[in-house]
Amino acid sequence: MPDGLDVAIKRLVGGRNDSGFSAEIQTLGRIRHRNIVRLLGYVSNKDTNLLLYEYMPNGSLGEMLHGPKGAHLQWERRYTIALEAARGLCYLHHDCSPLIIHRDVKSNNILLGEDYEAHVADFGLAKFLQDAGASECMSSIAGSYGYIAPEYAYTLKVDEKSDVYSFGVVLLELIAGRKPVGEFGDGVDIVRWVRKMTSEQPQPSDPASVLAIVDPRLSEYPVTAVNHLFKVAMMCVEDESTARPSMREVVHMLTNPPQSAQWPSLLTF
Repeated sequence: MPDGLDVAIKRLVGGRNDSGFSAEIQTLGRIRHRNIVRLLGYVSNKDTNLLLYEYMPNGSLGEMLHGPKGAHLQWERRYTIALEAARGLCYLHHDCSPLIIHRDVKSNNILLGEDYEAHVADFGLAKFLQDAGASECMSSIAGSYGYIAPEYAYTLKVDEKSDVYSFGVVLLELIAGRKPVGEFGDGVDIVRWVRKMTSEQPQPSDPASVLAIVDPRLSEYPVTAVNHLFKVAMMCVEDESTARPSMREVVHMLTNPPQSAQWPSLLTF
């Protein structure tokens, strides 16, 4: 850009009636939050649509976490990313009117700025919902395999708790360093794998049972804090949507961990 500002350009093939393009400009064009990627402008013609965003030099969380640089994401940074992404989603669900459902929350749609600050991105599937707690019936499933809430897959009904489930999957990715699908055998996703691994421990209720799934690339981490994030993640991925917390509750839990999780002993490898 002439003023020296770096930008990212997203090119969408399609005309002015492209639904993904419309969703992006309708949502990002009206909201501002430090943990949501900023739309700087757009260009549209009959063949191509261009979206101009603020540039995120560290790419996506998914690329970072599951790529060769994953070892650079140590525990404190992972926890901060989780909290910042939660704040972005909380803003969409609780501070926008009408509230906004993202519908494609995943690690690849959380972008990392220069200091690894998290920004929720890609609003091509976003929907407005007039009333909190209400649901909207979709004509088909949209989203990314491994992140889709059970009730959405079975009933095509989506609400803000669908985003909460997807966010819980992201939290499990941050803890385990594994992709949501493709590493656990046919038909097994990260949620099922985590439930199996932790339930097979000698004392499943023991906070240390979470060690069975922790990313081995983490050189040191506070066991109590990891267990706290794990508990939040498992609440988010409850099969029953009504049993999941709201994103406001998630932010509160991540901002105010138990005292034992704030000053833990470190497990070092």
